[in-house]
Amino acid sequence: MQLIKFIKLGRRHLTQRVTEELYLNWGYDTTKPLSIRGDVTNQCNYQCRYCNTWKNTKDSEEMSISQWQIALTSLKKWLGPYVIQFTGGGEPFTKKNLVDLLQFCHREGIQWGVCTNGSAFNFSNVETIVSAEPMNIDISVDSATAAIHDFVRGTPHSLDNITKGIKLLTAERDRRGLKFPIRIKPTVHSYNFRTLPELVDWATQVGATTIDFSPVRLAAQQQVKSELWIKPGELESLRQIVETLIRMKQEGAPIETSDDRLRSYPTHFLEQPINTGISPCRVGLRHYYIKSNGEVITCWFYPAIGNVKDQSAKSIWYSDKAKQIRAQTVKCTRFGSIDCANSCLARRSFIQEIKRALLFLRQ
Repeated sequence: MQLIKFIKLGRRHLTQRVTEELYLNWGYDTTKPLSIRGDVTNQCNYQCRYCNTWKNTKDSEEMSISQWQIALTSLKKWLGPYVIQFTGGGEPFTKKNLVDLLQFCHREGIQWGVCTNGSAFNFSNVETIVSAEPMNIDISVDSATAAIHDFVRGTPHSLDNITKGIKLLTAERDRRGLKFPIRIKPTVHSYNFRTLPELVDWATQVGATTIDFSPVRLAAQQQVKSELWIKPGELESLRQIVETLIRMKQEGAPIETSDDRLRSYPTHFLEQPINTGISPCRVGLRHYYIKSNGEVITCWFYPAIGNVKDQSAKSIWYSDKAKQIRAQTVKCTRFGSIDCANSCLARRSFIQEIKRALLFLRQ
């Protein structure tokens, strides 16, 4: 079953590449979103040191579960089967009745994944979550050392709770004979970079499928630069850690992050341009991000292209506004900068996607 899912996704990726080349070379717009994400809430129950989301007041325009169901159904009518990742600004599981939305996706044949801080999984909800058959569950973990993880995440005992939650997830997944990956998603910063190899070992020990690293971004807040940014005098140590990770990967460690991307981290922390992945920028050609208030964006540096509360998915994607922003994004001067080079999924090449799929299948 998992192999069939990956084959179908691979076919979609290949078709997407063809439509992108038609657009880039001849201006013929038959593009459709490939990466679909939903930010169900702007609220978070953690107080991460590199994020201000926990300071948000609840958005008065936040969509209800029924409004989300309408928006996701509109996408299905246009695209057919697709995958949505529930992620973004807030912690998805703080959204009341999110599990009902996950069950809706399962009933409607909409594949879903979620990126979470891992705080929600317990005996009372794991069975219902797993029964909705996720495509993947991604969990943010910064260190296998509780003192580091809990401090950076601003939440005492969070690593212990995550570890218990992963064990519940894997047990319920195995009981049902499912194969969805549980991915660990660390943010790399000054507090944790020296402990990343230990985090890879921890991920394997707790039953996670893979681990995928991303460096902390400056865009979050000034505190990142003063406290969490890896300084020039630490970059040689970072390079050594990166080479250790690549060696572990070659020896079979389940690390998703490409070698090129890992080796770009010192350049990232020097705030210099990075040229890994494909170019030009394709975020406007493949990314459909539904914010908690219903607005749809393709990139966080550009305005909304529509709102799912009063527009269909197809009409949003092919609106004049969306076409205008698509034309702007492929020429964006930010491309390759630290603002987006190591954080935007639109930079992945088809070959990189194949390698990731093969890693999942091996695990």
